[in-house]
Amino acid sequence: MNPTAPPPTASHLAPESPPLHPPSVYHNTRILSSLGTLAACFSGLISGILGLTNLTGFSLYLITSLITALTLASIKCAFDIERYVPEAHSFGTSSASTRSAKNGGEGKAMLRSWKGWIALSGIGQENLLGFLLFWIGSYALIHVYD
Repeated sequence: MNPTAPPPTASHLAPESPPLHPPSVYHNTRILSSLGTLAACFSGLISGILGLTNLTGFSLYLITSLITALTLASIKCAFDIERYVPEAHSFGTSSASTRSAKNGGEGKAMLRSWKGWIALSGIGQENLLGFLLFWIGSYALIHVYD
């Protein structure tokens, strides 16, 4: 939560207003993005230093992203992803979500939960490119001229 944001007023607590405080959501999204980027860059640096190539380097990236998501979920979210990650609240009109609506809504909760976990892990284009940059750079500096 953003400590500099003003406290919620009566309009924030009204039933027709959204349950999430927008400045806090923005602050939390920025922090999650920064943590995902840092984890990807450090895992790329470690992959390059260790001399990992091909799938072993990408597996380190995926393992690091998973560990980052589990750590954030346990320490900051108490494994209640839908409460703290905004991507867990949004879901599209894909065939999986319409199919799950017919099955009682259990599938919708599972789909939202997976979107929240993916957002929490930071697996995305910007983090992957940072991982590749640090992986290739550190590998080139250390192992090319061996």
